[in-house]
Amino acid sequence: MKKKERILVVLNPSAGVAAKDISTSVIFSTLRKHFDTVSIINSNSPEHGYNIAKEATKNFEIVTAFGGDGTINSIAKALVGTKTILGILPGGSGNGMIRNLKIPLSWRKALDVLINGKDVKIDVGTINNEYFFNVAGIGLDGEISKRYSLDPKSRGIFPYIYHAFKGYFEMPTFRVNIDLGDFQFQDEVMLIAFANFKQYGGKAVIAPFASPYDNELDLCILNKFKLLKMSVNLQKLFTGNIHKLPFYKSYKFKKVKITSLDGPIPSTIDGEYGGEDLTSYEIEVIPNMLNIRVPQTKKN
Repeated sequence: MKKKERILVVLNPSAGVAAKDISTSVIFSTLRKHFDTVSIINSNSPEHGYNIAKEATKNFEIVTAFGGDGTINSIAKALVGTKTILGILPGGSGNGMIRNLKIPLSWRKALDVLINGKDVKIDVGTINNEYFFNVAGIGLDGEISKRYSLDPKSRGIFPYIYHAFKGYFEMPTFRVNIDLGDFQFQDEVMLIAFANFKQYGGKAVIAPFASPYDNELDLCILNKFKLLKMSVNLQKLFTGNIHKLPFYKSYKFKKVKITSLDGPIPSTIDGEYGGEDLTSYEIEVIPNMLNIRVPQTKKN
């Protein structure tokens, strides 16, 4: 029996999806067997994707982002606070949020999640009133995203890795004041991540204790360290044990204000450059504000 739900798939043609004509055909024919209405549309930009999704909330029960973290962010922003459900088909390179949700990395396998998955509500973060859903941050990861976005040859995971290693070797630090409401302190940081989920893309776990269901975000700080120590302890980033490093600390929070004591600091929002280096950032959690379809058999 077909579901009475109407589903729209928004495809980012510039994401790392091979054979887009074939994938579009397979997606349509597969979903058409299970849903009353199936539509697929290409987005030309994040803004275009957002506008498509915003308009779709009037006519579709599910709006699916087919792309990477940036595509997911642009579609999800349009669905915050609505009854419309976010669906996800992997089509990027990092796939941070997809990994966190245990959605298969194969878009063919992820179709089953759209058909047979369950719907849950997750928390949403804001950084200076811009929504993020996985991880935002300032400092080194913002600098890496900035360089990646300004590199005309950047596409896929390998250029990102190049800029990441280059950034790590240059090791910029930033003096900041961190105001968590109950207390505040000053620190010299390499990066600060604001995590709704546990990991960036590529299985790099920055916030081992983060959860999109706890009505809080995790503030994760990396202080400057010696390169030798990083080379020895790098595996902890990929095993969920980064919290055991002496130059790492984290705090649960609902709202925080970060003020630079030196100058503007670059930011990143769900893997994309924030667009402007700023001296002040306010980050806040908005509980249970996004409906999302996840695997039925996985623990969330």
